[in-house]
Amino acid sequence: MRPIATDARLAFSAGLVLAALLAATACERGGQAAADLPAGRSEHEASARERIETAVVQLDRVQGRLIASSSIIARRTTAIGAEVPGRLVEVLVDLGDAVAAGAPLFRIDPVPYELALAEARAGLALARAESENAAAEAARAARLVEQSIASKQQHEKLATAAAVARAGVAQVEARLDRAERDLARTVVRAPYAGSIVERRFHEGAMVGPEPVVVLVEVGALEVVIDVPESAPVPVRRGDTLQLYAASLPEPLAATVERVSEQITAETRTYRIRGRVDDPTHTLKAGSYVRAEILSASREPRPVVPRSAVLSRDGRDFVFLVRDGVVARVPVRVGAGEEDRVEVLAGVAVGDQVAKGDTVPRLVDGQQVDVAPEPARQGGGSR
Repeated sequence: MRPIATDARLAFSAGLVLAALLAATACERGGQAAADLPAGRSEHEASARERIETAVVQLDRVQGRLIASSSIIARRTTAIGAEVPGRLVEVLVDLGDAVAAGAPLFRIDPVPYELALAEARAGLALARAESENAAAEAARAARLVEQSIASKQQHEKLATAAAVARAGVAQVEARLDRAERDLARTVVRAPYAGSIVERRFHEGAMVGPEPVVVLVEVGALEVVIDVPESAPVPVRRGDTLQLYAASLPEPLAATVERVSEQITAETRTYRIRGRVDDPTHTLKAGSYVRAEILSASREPRPVVPRSAVLSRDGRDFVFLVRDGVVARVPVRVGAGEEDRVEVLAGVAVGDQVAKGDTVPRLVDGQQVDVAPEPARQGGGSR
């Protein structure tokens, strides 16, 4: 028969083994339960019912705000070269000069063109004299034919010579007109009022069609913006622009005046232009500006509060609320204002969605308590 002390030690050891097994089982179950919880949520939080605010999806128009980088350009920029080739004898303007329409910009050596004009004038005088003489010979032959002194064939020959002489006069007259125009073109004038932004040649250079100076129109600026084809709201003529420049304390308002009908294949954008009126005369052609395009949707679309949209990993979601349970639904978002955004796909008008600060904490399938709508005053709000 074993001693009582030995039996007690055996019983105590068995109790320790059983306690360890029970503890391991509890830990395993607890770990499994924790693994089943959403990331970042404690067991207490998962079991709690979130109190949320909701909004009903409504049909409305949203004024989209598209932000784009853009540049200021002059409405007209002209690289001006000589209309007739020659040696540059005088440049009358330089960088930064303001010029009036028709003001002389530079001069080409006129001497070769003066000589050509003198030669054309002398040639015209000779051609007219020869024409008059041929006409007189033809008239005399006509009288002799009437008197049966000269033959008809001789008269026809002289009449033809007179016609050729008249054509020669017309030809020399055209040469004279061209010589006069070429001489006038040795002085190159500004086609419109503007400012000289570049001078490329100096006196003594042989020039031709290549630009001598570059002129930009003064006080006529445009903003040029390339709008992505994927923009949620198409930009149309008449849409409002807000232009922000580092050199201006306040934004400038402008209006879209022209919209290209062609998508550029390389960039998948289309170009818009708007006239810029800068009363401070601070902006210059080539200035960089940030443009905000305000464009309203053409057709009403489903609209939700901006706080109802959850963005994760480049995708957008909303939580639909049905019978006290939320369901996470992917959506495609369109144009948006400061506090609301249109949804192009994923929800329907009349759906109830969660909104506010609780949205980032919600998980798919979670039970929630819907807070009552606050009483509206003064006709309510959107």
